[in-house]
Amino acid sequence: METTARGDVPKTLQTIAYISIPDNADLEFLLWDLQDAIAAYARLSGTVLPRPVDLKANGTDAVDGIVLAVDDAFDEEAMAVVEQMLDRLGNTEARVYVVVQVAHRSTEGAHMLVERLREACELRKLTWCGGAAICAGSGIAALRHSPRMGLLRRPFSEAMDKLVGAVRMGCSIGHAQLLGGSDADSVDADGMVRAKPAVPAPIWRAIIKRLGAHTQSSI
Repeated sequence: METTARGDVPKTLQTIAYISIPDNADLEFLLWDLQDAIAAYARLSGTVLPRPVDLKANGTDAVDGIVLAVDDAFDEEAMAVVEQMLDRLGNTEARVYVVVQVAHRSTEGAHMLVERLREACELRKLTWCGGAAICAGSGIAALRHSPRMGLLRRPFSEAMDKLVGAVRMGCSIGHAQLLGGSDADSVDADGMVRAKPAVPAPIWRAIIKRLGAHTQSSI
């Protein structure tokens, strides 16, 4: 008899913890974009918006899902912090999603990071649901005021929208694609979708540098 993975069983998430490790402007921007999109889709569909919770202030029974925002410079100290949080969720069937900011040209570090996070979830019998790898380098927070579906943000917004669908359905990102009538070809073996800039790397870096400088001068 075939068994169904827990990540392939939809679950209504009433509470979600959003956690950034480390706490920096780029990861904060990615979590803000995710939460803003989740709220927008909830308004359009007339559904209840999952309540954000502070994992440090709530018991494990109060958290249905968790979204981790991390970068590919993740070290042992950061992993220890994540493991402590996951320990609090053990055996709760909480859904675990991740947003990875890939700051380096090679994605090998991000792949190893995702593997570690997935193994940590499986060890604690938590439901690994994948996520989005944003291969934009550093400084993506400079795009906060750019149109979400404009040239610069569109690839990342489309990847985040796939994550939004998974969080709203309470299942893995790959299964959410299938339930939504799309194929899951864009989802890799780790359960991740990847997004990179729509313009060549030298142009992208120049744009981010200029936007970042403009943001700083406006502060």
